[in-house]
Amino acid sequence: MAQFSVTVTNSKGFHLRPASKLLQLASQYETAEITLHHPESGRSADCRNMMALMMMSSPQGTVFTIEVNADNSAEIEQEITALFADGFGD
Repeated sequence: MAQFSVTVTNSKGFHLRPASKLLQLASQYETAEITLHHPESGRSADCRNMMALMMMSSPQGTVFTIEVNADNSAEIEQEITALFADGFGD
């Protein structure tokens, strides 16, 4: 299991399009459990659940904690970290 922090870097924040991209990435790893946590509010979302991800809508600068439970958690961590660092292509 891996646990790491990511920061929302894109100016529009974490909204529908970033949530969709995170869901697409998480869906590539069928056996992995990937959970997005908002430490300040205490909310959590399964990264394969669009409605739950939409409830995590947050502005630029928000720091999320992500928990990955999978054999290849290091690979998944690298991909998610890159997605957030790139600002989801915004």
